[in-house]
This record gives sequence, C-alpha cells and structure tokens, in this order.
Amino acid sequence: MTAAHAGDAVSRPPDGREDTALRIVCHLAAELPLVVFGIAELARGWRPLFDNADLALRSYQVFSARSPLVGHQMAVSVGSRAVFGPGPLQSWVLAVPVRIDPAQGALWGSVVAAVVATALAIEATWSVGGWRGGAAAAGGVLVVALVRPEVVLDPVWNVWFAELFLVATFATAVAVAHGRLRWWPVTVVTASIAVQSQAAFAPPAVALCLIAPVLGLVLARRNPTFRPGWLLVGCGVGALVWAAPLAQEFTGEPGNLTLLARAGASGPTIGVTRALRALGGATGVPPDWLHALPTGGGLAQFYGVAGLVQGPEWRGLAVLGVLATIGAVATVTGRTGLAVQAALTLVFAAGAVVTVATIPTAQFLVLGYLGVVLAPVGVAVAFTLVWAAADVARSVAGRHRDGSFDAALEAVTRAARWPVAAVLAGLSVALLVSGLGQLDGTAPTLSGWSAVRVTDEAASAAAAVAPAGPFRLRIDGPSDTFSFAVETGVAYQLVTRGLDPRPTTPIGYPTFGRPPAGGPTVVVEVPGPDGTVRAYRRAGA
Repeated sequence: MTAAHAGDAVSRPPDGREDTALRIVCHLAAELPLVVFGIAELARGWRPLFDNADLALRSYQVFSARSPLVGHQMAVSVGSRAVFGPGPLQSWVLAVPVRIDPAQGALWGSVVAAVVATALAIEATWSVGGWRGGAAAAGGVLVVALVRPEVVLDPVWNVWFAELFLVATFATAVAVAHGRLRWWPVTVVTASIAVQSQAAFAPPAVALCLIAPVLGLVLARRNPTFRPGWLLVGCGVGALVWAAPLAQEFTGEPGNLTLLARAGASGPTIGVTRALRALGGATGVPPDWLHALPTGGGLAQFYGVAGLVQGPEWRGLAVLGVLATIGAVATVTGRTGLAVQAALTLVFAAGAVVTVATIPTAQFLVLGYLGVVLAPVGVAVAFTLVWAAADVARSVAGRHRDGSFDAALEAVTRAARWPVAAVLAGLSVALLVSGLGQLDGTAPTLSGWSAVRVTDEAASAAAAVAPAGPFRLRIDGPSDTFSFAVETGVAYQLVTRGLDPRPTTPIGYPTFGRPPAGGPTVVVEVPGPDGTVRAYRRAGA
C-alpha cells in the first residue's frame, strides 16, 4: 500500500512543480470525500445514536470530574462486569469538538481526525517514496473506503475511526523503517489511537509500531543526520497516551485491561486455521473483501461473514512465505526499499492473522467488520507483490540492454505521474458517487435518519418534564431497536443539557449509570418516525 521507490534506501527529492501539484491531488482525492460526506450529514441534522451516543458522551465527559480512563463500552462482558475499549484516546481527540458543539461535534471532529490520519499516511510515504509513495497511500485509502464506505460515512464509530489510524500506522511505520525516526512518535500515537479505539487492531498495530524502529535504526545509522533522540520522544509520547488506561488498570479491581484479556480467553476462538483462510481469501484474485457484506436477516449475515474465513489455507501460508522470501532476497541484493516494504507487510499480515485467530467463536457474527481489517492488508500484499515482480522484470530486462534501458524506464515512470493522478481522481469520484448513494441508509447514523429526526423532538419533550436529580428514562417505541436508538440519543442530549438520565435498557447502565431504585421515570412515547412524540413524568414506586 505504501513504500519508497524500488531498491533505493534514500528517497529522491521532489521534482519541482509537477510533484507539488501531484501531492495536492493525492491529498484532495483521498480527503475530499470525507469532507463532502461530513458536510452532507451535518446539513441533514446528524445526531449521535447507539454506540455513537456512547462515544459522544465519553468525549463530553473529558473536561469533567468523570473524565473516562477507558474507551467505549464493548458488546462483551465478564460475568456481571462490563468491558470497555482499551483507552480513552478517541474521547480525548473528540473532547474539544463535542464541548464546542454537543449535537454534532462528534461527527465533524471525527472527520477532522480522519483527514489528519489520511494526510499523515500520504506525507509519511511521500517522505520516503516521493510521488509514488504518496500516490500509493492515497490509492490505498480510497480502495479501502470504496469497499467499506462506512469508514468515511460514519467516522465516529470506533471501528471505522480506528481503521484510518491503522492505515496511518502502516504508512508512518514505512517512514520509520527507512530511518526517518522522527516519524516514530507519530507512529506511536496513530497505533495507540487504533488500539484504544478497537482492541482487535492491537496485534498488527503494536507489531508495526515496535518492528519499524528496529529496522529504522539499521538504516538511520548510515545517515549523517542520525537523531536517536526521536526514539526517546516516542517512548515519552507512548507513556503519556497510555497513562490513563494504565492508571485504571492498577487501581481497578480488576482493571479493564485484565477484563479485556479475560473476555478474550473466555471460550474457544476462531483459530489459526480459519485465520489463515481469511488471509488467503483477502489476498486472492479478486479478494474476498471486495464484496460488500450482506445486509439482510441473520442467516444472510451469517453466510456473508462465514465467507470471509473460507479462503484456501495454503494461500494464506504461501503469502506469508512469499513475503518473507521477498524481504530476504531484497535485503541480500541491496533493494532496501522493497525489503522494508516486504518486512512490514509481513508483520501487518501476520498481525491480522493473530487478530482473527483470537476472536472468540461465540462472537462469530461480530466478524461483520473483519473485512475492514483485511482490506488494507490485502492492498499492502498486492502492492508488495507487484513491486517485487516489477523489480524482477527490470533486472531481467537490464541484463540484455545497455544503460539506455534505465533512462527509458525513468522517463516512462515520470510520464506516469498524471495518469496516476487521473486514476486517483477517478477513485475519488467513484467513492463520492457510491457514498452519496448510501447517505439515506443506516451507515451514517447506525440506525437510520428517522430515528435521528425523532430524537431531537423526544429530547426536547423529555427535558421539559425531567426532574433535577437522577431519573429513569424509558422510550416507548414501535420496536426495541428503534426505541433503543432513540433512547441513547435522547439520554446523551439530556446529559449535555445538565440533566441526569438513566436509561432503563440494561445495556446502557455502564455508560449512563444504573437507574435509581424507586425513583421518578420520564416516559417518552414515540409512536414511530412520523407520529407525535409525548413525554410525561411518572412518580417512583
């Protein structure tokens, strides 16, 4: 997905105005869709519901006495204990936007964060690969977003929020591994955001973060401007961003990280065999992740998710073996850029295998978002294989030609700038068309725009009758799913108005607090998307 040009450890300097223009194209192509979708959803009146309400609430609490030390509430538990994401970095990132704009700050703050992650990926790869690296990073982001539009349609949800930071982790790790150690503190931050937002991303993100500086030290020592101090800066940054979850771990009884480990070890897991099948499917032609997951009933979703782990196991093993071989041969023959790319892609792919292998079997259907982990891995593997094949072809051709071959190849490469720019622009337009066609669906809101519209009216009605202290909040709606979406959105809005709602749905207890026994209840009747909302307060039992 990202890398320097074939074989050179040192990046080539920019070639002038053409490279500057192409650099701008890379950024616009990859980042503009995020901005467009964000503006469109803000204009429609986006509000946080379901998990997004939980994420918005934790961000809102950062500048309060209840500032979170952990991440979002997860869908697993250990006995009666709730389990949360590893850390609060997503809440820290969104804290200021949510305080400025409680209603929509989570959305535009996430858009800004996603744009920053994308820009970091492009700039990091540009620093070692010039326009080729920057274009590869931009193209990788666009491909991932095209096959999983939710990444750009709902950047608030922790899985999609983490995805682009995982991509940025790989890209900045490439720069670090090329000896650009000043990028390592950035890698530490992007990897930490990815892990704290989505625990399943820990194996690839942590491995990339730790392996990259080891490779980078080898190359950096050849550089007269070697600055080992950046490693100390990265360690300091890591200590800072992990201080909150570690403090909670050592003061909790037990700590949240311990509960996370227990939840992961609570039963049989998917296993290495299926994980290798997933990697085999992700690296096939065409890869499995190119197909959108079914959106029908439970059976359709089951077969769609099951298909993600039905690739050939031998191909998964072969991919790991081929990557290791490419890295070894490239190292021996002095193709440092290719060696770094192969090594980090191997780490990325192996980390993804660990992620899949350790998912509890009981959560098999949760694998619905697994494709978003496999997509960047598949892109990275494809890019590495194409690069290696091109290097082999170049070496073979070079043996039978004089030095003019290299000059002609360089001329062709230079001429490819604008065709590549056109491809990036085409991918960007395709993403815009595809995404705009899905704005009316559930992807931008997790629950549908009808629930969003009702939530505002229901929150105002509930606030008008709510008592000053803690109270029970109950939504009477046409279905449990619709009612819970409205309940979470209303509860969040009431908190931002200084009230203390306690939703009566048990899953909301760890986030909003347990309802007071015998306390007052605010009942909001929501007949449906188009019905008249009515709220009243009922005295406690």
